Amino acid sequence: MENCILYDWLTFTSKCDSPSSLISLLGLESVSFEERPRGRNGYRSMMSFGGISILYDGRADMGVCVDITGKGCREFESHSTSSWDDLYSYLLSFPEDYNITRLDVAADDHTGLLDIDVLRDDTDDHHYVSKSRTWEVDYGSAGTTIYHGSKKSDMLIRIYDKAAEQGIDEHWIRVEMQMRDQIATGFLSGMHGDSLGEHFCGVLCNYLRYVDPTTGVNMSRWPMTVYWSNFLQTVRRIRCWSAPGVDYNLGNLQNYIINQTGNALDCYLSIFGTEDLIRELGQRSIRISPKYERLKQMYAKNLKVSDGGKT
Repeated sequence: MENCILYDWLTFTSKCDSPSSLISLLGLESVSFEERPRGRNGYRSMMSFGGISILYDGRADMGVCVDITGKGCREFESHSTSSWDDLYSYLLSFPEDYNITRLDVAADDHTGLLDIDVLRDDTDDHHYVSKSRTWEVDYGSAGTTIYHGSKKSDMLIRIYDKAAEQGIDEHWIRVEMQMRDQIATGFLSGMHGDSLGEHFCGVLCNYLRYVDPTTGVNMSRWPMTVYWSNFLQTVRRIRCWSAPGVDYNLGNLQNYIINQTGNALDCYLSIFGTEDLIRELGQRSIRISPKYERLKQMYAKNLKVSDGGKT
């Protein structure tokens, strides 16, 4: 996989929309939003499609809230007739009606530019320059996560082993900026024609730099580490956001096999039988797609966990 940059969370509120008009604004009229039994975050009602939620029926001053998770961002990219640029442009054009309360932008390293163990050690040793005095390193079965900034602050930088979190065997380190309120709005309005990669790197470097310790006590003058410099330069060259689409999962697999190829599969089984199908699949020369390989790895890990590690 190539290194990429993407939008990975968006939350905004509207003072002028109904749930149905927000679905139109999102360009998602073609999908089915389902009513949920209850709302959250002070809203009594909610409807959702995958990772995209619309919350309403709160206090009069709360308006209607749209909450799009990382999974929802991929669903927006796959199903919307609009685009991120169009959506952000509209929200920023009417600041009296729309308030962006959270925006996550992530850069993914798939090529080995970053080593989570080196980042962990450099963080523990305070070999970095940051605008935030708050930092934390979490260790666990899902890998290592490094935080710069308070989890309640308007800017939180999160660096973690995405492959370990997903349970897949590949190199995948994510550097993510979680921005709230004015910082989130400022990030979008401050692009001024820059590519997302250029803007992401400029903002990230302003908040955090990993440095090599040299003589002198002024850390701000220490040179940037080679790995951090290479990472920033690589991300800066990415011209636009990535639209990887819906993450592949068992539901996608079942939908494709049953609903899209089901008739052909049923016909084949009726003519040749199950044993012939299994034999032909085992002898096929087509190389397995990486998305199917990752799915098999994730399923094997989940099966092992559910069996208490016996398999």
